[in-house]
Amino acid sequence: MPSVLGLMEQREARARQDLESWTEVLEQAQAEVDAARERVERARVGREELVSVLAEESTVDTPVSVPSGGEVAAVAGASGLGVGHGERPPVWRSGMGEGVLSGLYREVFAAVMTASGPMNGVELTRAVGREAEIKNEVEKIRHRAYVLEKRGWLVRAKDGRFMPAPGAVGRGASPASAERPRPGASTA
Repeated sequence: MPSVLGLMEQREARARQDLESWTEVLEQAQAEVDAARERVERARVGREELVSVLAEESTVDTPVSVPSGGEVAAVAGASGLGVGHGERPPVWRSGMGEGVLSGLYREVFAAVMTASGPMNGVELTRAVGREAEIKNEVEKIRHRAYVLEKRGWLVRAKDGRFMPAPGAVGRGASPASAERPRPGASTA
């Protein structure tokens, strides 16, 4: 008959083997999770870059028809989606107000319009009530500002800060934003 101490040593050895086995499985799973996170992030960045390029191309090559407010409401009601779901903003044209913008695009534009001066991505993120300490949140807001820039709603100074485009300052704009200096033709 084996000793009690010997049985306990065997039990401990089996438990140690189980622990090592499960630790290895856990490490492999963590590596898979990390790889999946990286793939998601690369896909997100790639999608946002593609959207930005397509937005840029559409402002150059094809005119964009802009529905009236009633048409927007009818389409939103018919599709079951509200205007707040983040549809791409139209290319700015004379007479357009921020009412044609939706979701975060409207919030970003409104924040820039009411600001006392040009705003960077972190300032914009805070102005729309998001956590500026989270890099992904800042990038989401900055991306919206880039799209608004490409579509003629905002301009970006050489230092990367955003301000309303000269034509976009109009109805609903604060006097402070209307008097703000605009960058020259050489803005980046």
